[in-house]
Amino acid sequence: MAHQHGGYYSIDLYAFHSKLKSVNPEFKLISALVSLILTITLNNIYVSIYVFFTMLFVSVVLGGMDVKEYLSMFIAPFSFIVLACIGIALGLSFHESGEFSIRLGSIYIYTSQFQIIVTMKLVIKVFACVSIMQSLILSTMPYEIINALRNMHLPKLLVELMNLIYRFIFILIESYMNMQNSAISRLGYRNFKTSMMSFGNIASNILIVSLKKANAYYTAMEARCFDGDLNFLQDEKRLYIRNILSAVLFVLLMFFIWIVSLKLKFPFAI
Repeated sequence: MAHQHGGYYSIDLYAFHSKLKSVNPEFKLISALVSLILTITLNNIYVSIYVFFTMLFVSVVLGGMDVKEYLSMFIAPFSFIVLACIGIALGLSFHESGEFSIRLGSIYIYTSQFQIIVTMKLVIKVFACVSIMQSLILSTMPYEIINALRNMHLPKLLVELMNLIYRFIFILIESYMNMQNSAISRLGYRNFKTSMMSFGNIASNILIVSLKKANAYYTAMEARCFDGDLNFLQDEKRLYIRNILSAVLFVLLMFFIWIVSLKLKFPFAI
């Protein structure tokens, strides 16, 4: 199985081929939200490490996903995390500060052991939270997540907007890829100048194309008797006791690790 579809990346293929796709989507969504809230609230590095490797086990071993492809999913968020953590780990001053500093002209770039530890804990916690959401989307089709939110009585307008926006993203990606391939076939990227011109033309055309496609798809919806409700067929998936027990055990282990790390005063636990 490849994760390229039509020239662009699609995570739907992973969810479609996941061994966990038969699990009740409401259960997976609630479990992910509870795990996410607890990971943020407990704010413990050992809990975060436990969550990260548990989600790795769930996606790779139970879900049947290749470990290299799973880890490659962290490349995109990793760049944002690094940029955000630079602002936490480093500080600027006009005089020498912190335990470690570098002078650049009249400005000092400094950091300290405390700032480094805080940054390290934050990075691990963020990766744990990202792994929770990835395990959800890699095992659950998007329309199932949206229907689960509908069943949880999320506002109807918000749910339908999520559905339309998600589907329209791929429409725009497909339009962009077609324009890009057309520009490449006409040597539109042979040098820097033509690349900038091609990028500008694509950026301006994508807005016009998106408006035309939005009108066309709305007309298609009305032709199919759209009355304001977006309804999708969905298989009924039973919720088994073993699923609930596994989720409860996972949460209990989170609290157990948190309490033990505080009682035994593990390094960086606080």
